[in-house]
Amino acid sequence: MLGLAVTLAGCVGGDSSGSSGTGGTEDSERTTVSVTMGQPHEFGLELSATDAPAGDVTFEVANQGALPHQFAIVQHEGDPGSLPMADGNVDLDALDILGDSGGLDPGATASVNVELEAGSYVIFSSTGGHYNAGMFTGFTVE
Repeated sequence: MLGLAVTLAGCVGGDSSGSSGTGGTEDSERTTVSVTMGQPHEFGLELSATDAPAGDVTFEVANQGALPHQFAIVQHEGDPGSLPMADGNVDLDALDILGDSGGLDPGATASVNVELEAGSYVIFSSTGGHYNAGMFTGFTVE
């Protein structure tokens, strides 16, 4: 069963007791991945890791752009650029959003905790028009 808990945090950070080979950190039970929204350009999205082991994952999200952004993650086995669309935006009603940061103003941060099973996922900004501007990336859970 997939679960979700969202906690707003004052800063981005994580337990670095163990490090994965792709830039995420993990402790005995949770993997942490840093997500920077609004970099290297306004509709860019950078991850410290592009994959994680199945289980509990915390995404430490920071909006370093000049516009509001909203982190979201969905399981999707196709091309990350092929999420369902409606009226020019991602059709959020057609998706099972597993984790969501809520709206993040410039400079804001959030921790998004999810339990992920093996598969392919898409991380994107669910703010209107941002997905179409290229603010998405694939993420793999093994």
